[in-house]
Amino acid sequence: MDPLIDEKFILTVSQVLPDHFYKTLLVFAEREAYGPSKNEGLCFENCTLVEFVGDINGKLYLALDGYTKLKLLPKIAKAFQIDPTSRAHSSSIMMEFANQIAGNLITEMRLGRYEIDILPPENLNHKLIPISLEHFRQYILIFNLKDRRGDEYMGRLYLILLLEKFPTPQN
Repeated sequence: MDPLIDEKFILTVSQVLPDHFYKTLLVFAEREAYGPSKNEGLCFENCTLVEFVGDINGKLYLALDGYTKLKLLPKIAKAFQIDPTSRAHSSSIMMEFANQIAGNLITEMRLGRYEIDILPPENLNHKLIPISLEHFRQYILIFNLKDRRGDEYMGRLYLILLLEKFPTPQN
């Protein structure tokens, strides 16, 4: 197993997510903070889970608070050419956006010769999600979002990355 896989994933996320935001929405995503975390659960107003399996197994949670969702949703809907005023579409718009980000991340990891596939995204809005620290290593990356001119603050995006721990050898 690759002892640097966590760092490779974090660096790849740190490159892919801001690029995707700028190319798709003309929004700057500046990484504010990152690091390991030991939270035993999470709950956000808007949370999408994308699981990945293969050489590396894990979960990627893309989470937003209410303010950020209100600022970001119209831009995402416009990029997908969907009416942003329709509440019925907001969850599916956010899930598709998270799926695209995860797809770009997995594509980059495949270029690094890791065989990984993503599963369909799950909507976990307003749900308390337990995290097993026994089975996963957890990292959180926080991004500040600003419009293309960099003068309008659009909120924070939280990306929680869970990587399955390697099995410990039994003697």
